[in-house]
Amino acid sequence: MAALQNALKTKSEPASSAPGAVITQTTPASYKAPSRTGKTNLTAYLSQDYKRNMRLIQAKTGESLQDLIAEALNDLFTKYDVPTIDRE
Repeated sequence: MAALQNALKTKSEPASSAPGAVITQTTPASYKAPSRTGKTNLTAYLSQDYKRNMRLIQAKTGESLQDLIAEALNDLFTKYDVPTIDRE
């Protein structure tokens, strides 16, 4: 048991415990795909049934999920008499 505890302790110690080791902390680069430039993310937590139905429509039409959501939002905008958005 002591050998196991010693092995766990050795594994949990940072690699910088070696003499002369230097830790440099880096922050992840903020990469944005060129296709996302000028766009924003809209999210919602909905029942899994919404996703299933969207996937069924996607399979029937061959459209991307992004295009289907844009179409659905434009239909909603029309219903409430607000300007629709031209898809790129």
